[in-house]
Amino acid sequence: MMLTPTGWEGRALIVSDIPHPETWFDEEELAVIRGFARTKRRSEWMLSRIAEKELRRSGVTGDYVSFSHSGKYGAGAIDTQAVGIDIEVSREISENAAHLFLTDEEIESMKKCTIALRMLHFWSAKEALWKQHGGSIPTLRRVPLILESKNETGLRFQGVETVAISDLIAAITLPTS
Repeated sequence: MMLTPTGWEGRALIVSDIPHPETWFDEEELAVIRGFARTKRRSEWMLSRIAEKELRRSGVTGDYVSFSHSGKYGAGAIDTQAVGIDIEVSREISENAAHLFLTDEEIESMKKCTIALRMLHFWSAKEALWKQHGGSIPTLRRVPLILESKNETGLRFQGVETVAISDLIAAITLPTS
């Protein structure tokens, strides 16, 4: 299965349930895959790289790549500028944990938001922005997140958007130009 959220065409792809995923890889890549001790880690690596390969096969170009995985899903994003993607299998996150990754202002913004799984939307947006910065920001709490708008399936923040698709919450950073 391959999913592309509306508006993400030509930039990102989410994949799952790929039959015989090993057939997507050459011997050098298979050596990397075999190097992972855990089956789960091998599967995650393959799915996210299959997303990238499928994007490139469809003509998407760019030097910047971001990967994500959650549960049975893998995702890849490609752009000509720094990009970040995050996917999370839908689940509740206790709002008591908000202070661990949101500032006081962001918590207030989140509490005003009525979208289902709002904490997961905020988490995923922060993760995508953190990845866009190459992990150079020391903690998610220090990644600024400013909510701009919302709709029934997602949130738009300054520089990143989220969407509920299938049984996932997904986030991708927005082009800066």
